[in-house]
Amino acid sequence: MEFPTLGEHCQYPNCNQTDFLPLQCKCAKVFCRVHFNEHCLSGDCELAPEPKAVNLKNDDQIYRCSEKGCRKGNLHEMLCAKCNKHYCIEHRFHPTCPEIDDETMATKIEQFEAPRKQFAEANKHLQEKITENIRKALQSSAKVKTASKIQLMRIKQKAIGPKSIPVSDRVYFAVTKPKSMEPKAVKVIQDANNLSDIESVSLDPDLKDSVPLFISSKWSLGRAIDTICDSCNIKNDNNKMAGPKLRLFRQLDKYCVYPLKMDVEIGDLIQKEILLEGDKLLIEYIDSEILSSLNDYSQLFLS
Repeated sequence: MEFPTLGEHCQYPNCNQTDFLPLQCKCAKVFCRVHFNEHCLSGDCELAPEPKAVNLKNDDQIYRCSEKGCRKGNLHEMLCAKCNKHYCIEHRFHPTCPEIDDETMATKIEQFEAPRKQFAEANKHLQEKITENIRKALQSSAKVKTASKIQLMRIKQKAIGPKSIPVSDRVYFAVTKPKSMEPKAVKVIQDANNLSDIESVSLDPDLKDSVPLFISSKWSLGRAIDTICDSCNIKNDNNKMAGPKLRLFRQLDKYCVYPLKMDVEIGDLIQKEILLEGDKLLIEYIDSEILSSLNDYSQLFLS
């Protein structure tokens, strides 16, 4: 042996291992690291440090594992984040911690979701108010109703779109293209009291300066905008981080259709009467910074 004078022999029965960093008990016996713990936990030595589970303040004491049936101890305390008890490395990620019961968890979730539900209810009211505003105006006279039917008929006669869309899924609109790539000025409304009532509208069935087209009722709003851009040869950078983004607006009241939710289905928008077949729509560029400043409850209009 190269260093016969270094280290000590473990005095645990049947061990006698040479340990270069031995641990000495207060009873003067020397042990290797493994058998020092066993000696302290055996209860045979009155001078050995007493194992405790929690709140130990010095390194002379051993921390006993709280796992049932485990007799391992550690020199350093390792507390479980859930129950604040000490566990050895083997049982560090133990499954025995009491979990939060279903009733308590449901209460916590309800408290967390309450503000969101309030905002969602307010947003729903605002959305319904905006839609009711324009649809009532459209139903204000027989002349407007007749113009709507004529407009839809003319759109269907000249509409372009992907031939792969089944006829039963097609919905028809007339879309006016942006005149430039400059972002349009907009106004943000978050309160129904700030809406201006529309008493009446004049509907011109003439499709001048607009492109009649059809899309699928089963598509998302984002896919519909992409297809409209392809059909109308509009530059579309919606998939890029920077630069202005394209959004869809109703021509009659300049209302932006879901500026943030691109995954909503066209069929759902029609069911809620946010869009109706035959509507004239505008597609315009909006500053991406304005869009990033919006929350889920903001409603956007062209100025």
